[in-house]
Amino acid sequence: ALQSIHGFEKGETTAMLLSPSCRSSSAGFSGDSVRQIGSQFTMFLTAPLQAFCHLIGNNGVDIDRDTYNKAEELLSLSLNEWATTLVASSSLHPVWVEVLGDPLLRRLLLRFIFCRAAHSIFKPTYHKVDFLPTCTPPLPESVDAESMLSQCCLLRVASFFGATNQFSFSEVTTWPEVDVEEAAVVNPSI
Repeated sequence: ALQSIHGFEKGETTAMLLSPSCRSSSAGFSGDSVRQIGSQFTMFLTAPLQAFCHLIGNNGVDIDRDTYNKAEELLSLSLNEWATTLVASSSLHPVWVEVLGDPLLRRLLLRFIFCRAAHSIFKPTYHKVDFLPTCTPPLPESVDAESMLSQCCLLRVASFFGATNQFSFSEVTTWPEVDVEEAAVVNPSI
């Protein structure tokens, strides 16, 4: 219903991040209420790494602080790659250009991309649109969940937690070239 607003605004174009209509059946998220659907989406927007851990069935209690901080750094590298790709995109809608100019909104948008990518190729919700968050206007294909960039970014985080088997990565998805920043996070002795 809210998507019908797009195109009929008076003045500024509306940018919307919309939660999925169904909740993923992951070990970390329980309950069948609409509140739980929103909670899962909200968690990805506010604490994306914690939400990812819950999605893969890891409550995060068993993760020591140093490991969690390294995972946060890897996620940050991925979010930065998505941001760089968005900024370079010639097909980015002007409303998203405005969003990228605000630090808080940019952070929410990048976390949304992470959430959508995770749910898009998470095996229990793979290619099931009811489980995917959406946005209006649409984002460029370069940051779509099926893009090589998104798959590599997700592969980086899933590999760190040993959870690659819970995702349906494209057969052509390979471990991305490790840059100096990522190498420093994964192996600090370098």
